[in-house]
Amino acid sequence: MNREFLLEAVLAIVIGLLVVVLSVYRTSKEPKAGPMRRGGMVALLVYVVIAAPVIVRDGMTAWGLLALLILAAVPVAGMQLAGSRPAAQGTAPEYARRLVSIGLAAAMLIAAGQTLSMLSLVDPRVLVVVLAVVTALLVAQDGLAASGRIGSLAMWLMVIPVLIALALGFLLGRPGQAVGAIIKVDGPSLWTLLALAVGLFVLGGADAGLAASRAQDGWSPGRVLAGVFALVILIGAGLLMFFGGAILAPSMQFFVVPANLNLLPGLAGLVLAVLTVLFAALVASPIGGLRTGDASAHWVSIGAAVAVVLALLDPGLEWIVVAASLLAASLAARTARGTMVGLIVAVVAGVVLTLTGNMAFGWQFLVAVVVVLGVSALVPAEDRTPEPAGNS
Repeated sequence: MNREFLLEAVLAIVIGLLVVVLSVYRTSKEPKAGPMRRGGMVALLVYVVIAAPVIVRDGMTAWGLLALLILAAVPVAGMQLAGSRPAAQGTAPEYARRLVSIGLAAAMLIAAGQTLSMLSLVDPRVLVVVLAVVTALLVAQDGLAASGRIGSLAMWLMVIPVLIALALGFLLGRPGQAVGAIIKVDGPSLWTLLALAVGLFVLGGADAGLAASRAQDGWSPGRVLAGVFALVILIGAGLLMFFGGAILAPSMQFFVVPANLNLLPGLAGLVLAVLTVLFAALVASPIGGLRTGDASAHWVSIGAAVAVVLALLDPGLEWIVVAASLLAASLAARTARGTMVGLIVAVVAGVVLTLTGNMAFGWQFLVAVVVVLGVSALVPAEDRTPEPAGNS
């Protein structure tokens, strides 16, 4: 990719952001069932964006695509379980949920900055700040309605990446390669997949934006999952055909499309504009979790600022998601005291995993998250000192 593409790329990103703003302010009416359901699909795509890089790191084949579909459903199970049991009330649980939302937002900002920068040559730090500011302002103003409308638009526009992926697969690849890989890869280990499942499960149970989106409109988890499954299957199948049945990153083959994106100037700008809208929706979804309940708009500003700092420091998308998962595990508590103790244990576990170089989805994370779950769930309620008996 050459530098002559930079101006077109910047214009495409700006147009994408303008489309995002217009999608929120095109009407003052409350979003209907359809937009909120599509917003729920984007909220689940957050977890696909989290899981996909971990899987493709060791190579994703058709079996890996199947695992990705299963992992996309795991947060819904976490949300369902969390909604079926009484949640702990108090300051500690509320802060824990906000920390999880901030962690998810930071992870999406990192993914957005890396992806859009690779395709456009724009400095990822600029992209992180601009995306955070735009989405935070919109969510602070209109709350979940904003994230729902942006998500709805993003899902409609996803037809373009689907068509491109299928065109690459059928025109430049072979359908048989989608299930019979000609490139041999090890694939993710069972420990990695299990750790991912546990991490996404506790995150789904703590994701305030996902839960509030469903509570506001009552969308069907089955319909939302069906839409996400269809999207992931169509894009994944096309890419598997194109890449010879296995997607491995980083690899020379993986960068073939980004390196040649500017060969078709009009298409390149269109892809960047669509991806800008998609990542704005992915960032807006967890930020929307900071505006749920009685939370005021200033929490959105604070959370977005913290998410930007984390994204600019960039300890790694996986590091942030693992940290958020440990914090989410503290919400297994039934009392505020249990959550507070769980948060302390989660921080200690995160420090230990970081110092030992294991802050990733592996068996060490599994041990840590089980400890946090157990401690937070078993801590008893606050002791109450009995009142002294009166003199008889």
